[in-house]
Amino acid sequence: MTPHTADRPFVDTLQVVFKVAERCNIDCDYCYYFNMGDTRALARPPVVDPDRAEAVGQWIAQGCQDLGIEKVLVSFHGGEPMLLKPRIFDRICASLRAAIEPHASLGFAIQTNGTILSPAWLEAFSRHRVHVGVSIDGDRLAHDRHRLDKRGRSTFAKTRHNLERLVAWSAGERGLGPSTISVLDWRNDLCGIYRGFREMGIREMSFLLPDRSRDDGFTGEDETAAAYGQQLADVFEAWLKEDDASVFVRQIDRTLARFRLGGPMRSETVQIVVVQSDGSIALNDSYIPALSWYRKLPQTSVDDTPLRDHLTLVRALEAKAGLHRLPSRCEGCAWASLCRGGDVENRYSRDGGFDNPSAYCEGYQVFYARVRDLLVANGYPQEVFETRLEGAA
Repeated sequence: MTPHTADRPFVDTLQVVFKVAERCNIDCDYCYYFNMGDTRALARPPVVDPDRAEAVGQWIAQGCQDLGIEKVLVSFHGGEPMLLKPRIFDRICASLRAAIEPHASLGFAIQTNGTILSPAWLEAFSRHRVHVGVSIDGDRLAHDRHRLDKRGRSTFAKTRHNLERLVAWSAGERGLGPSTISVLDWRNDLCGIYRGFREMGIREMSFLLPDRSRDDGFTGEDETAAAYGQQLADVFEAWLKEDDASVFVRQIDRTLARFRLGGPMRSETVQIVVVQSDGSIALNDSYIPALSWYRKLPQTSVDDTPLRDHLTLVRALEAKAGLHRLPSRCEGCAWASLCRGGDVENRYSRDGGFDNPSAYCEGYQVFYARVRDLLVANGYPQEVFETRLEGAA
């Protein structure tokens, strides 16, 4: 493996979020990519050209050689990535494998809204062992609060039906999924949603806080940060009650990682790179809620900027903005070592930049306190919890 130096950033796993489609067939009102003020995606090609994808593969392969990266995950995103024809998707996967696999292990994932699925798609997923993630917010009521089509109609029936087909297709093989991503809404019953997913056979889930910056605030009297923290706590309680450690909930796994017994854990260094349909390279686009900062960032291309140079630029930009620095107002907080200020986009304000507590600060406190209480009530030693919490700082 290539040794890392100042100009060779150390990366265990390179995750490439590949925007193979820059359009969508539905219109989720909370979508950060299309509905938070950044319209640049509409100026890029609606779908990636296979030749452009081949160039992306060569760029990744060269980056693996330059930096000694041994593991790559290409995650196909959009827009809606399944607006591609399945034969084009198959061709893109084949070209990426031909370029990257001689230099690194390669995995594929796709994140879809679940409204499009055909036998040809399932064949392509099987051929290239693609892990399929489906965006679904829960039951019909929860899902249709935000995830409607462009004519304002429900997308729930199609999404649920195709999710059930994917469960049957994967036959319980974890590497294929399907997994789910659900965006929280303070009005939803998260315990019921968790149970509903489990009844469908879903074993991998993620529950996301809605995208917002500090400037956005909350929409009404009942929508509060604490309400979202309680929802995360509800998911944790439902997961704990089921008592099946094979069920993976991303937010729970990240929280409990600090408290697992059995010795220290080495955290994996995962570097996310976003490549758009025209081959331009962007900083992590989950930062879009910090739009007044995000839209000023320079964009490079796979044609003119090697991965090594891009990562050097990214780390300089993130350091300058203080993205990975604990906000000054968080110092001394009992939970600071767990949340580290939360997702950086939720800390942003036009006046204070990223040096703010998360918009969800109160919610994190509710969640972590409930996790502590439930762990201790179920026999986890409180003194070990407190020691691990202090040691995680």
